[in-house]
Amino acid sequence: MKVERLLVSAAVLLVAVGAEAAAADPSPNTPTKSAVSSDITPTEAPAQSPWGWLKTPSITMPKLSFPKMPADPLAPVKTSAHKVSDGAKKAWEGTKEMFTFGGSKTADAPAARTANAQEAPSLWQRMFGPKQEEKQPGPKSVAEWMQQPRPE
Repeated sequence: MKVERLLVSAAVLLVAVGAEAAAADPSPNTPTKSAVSSDITPTEAPAQSPWGWLKTPSITMPKLSFPKMPADPLAPVKTSAHKVSDGAKKAWEGTKEMFTFGGSKTADAPAARTANAQEAPSLWQRMFGPKQEEKQPGPKSVAEWMQQPRPE
């Protein structure tokens, strides 16, 4: 609070001293009696402000420059998407070539399989032999089970 009072009183004192100094010194813009008596009629000088002794700073704003925008704002996104899709196509072609071991570029249609009366044995059958059907003693259905003799 005391600091604020000190600053306000210093500002008032400076303004008062500046006003007295401005009144004591005639400025070059005010016309003198010799200039009034000549053939040139002077224009009236603008009224002096009490702050005339203070130089006002010149403030300039920086010039902002924006980058040039493309005609299509989505152009960078589209070009990136094209790059990704082209890379995926190349990778797919490489994968096909790897699995066909460098074979034909066009995929041949697979030959249609027809059913044979005798199908080739499966890998399991070739390794362990054909399946042995075991005869299970006992009834195979409920009716056969019901016809069995009862133990007494």
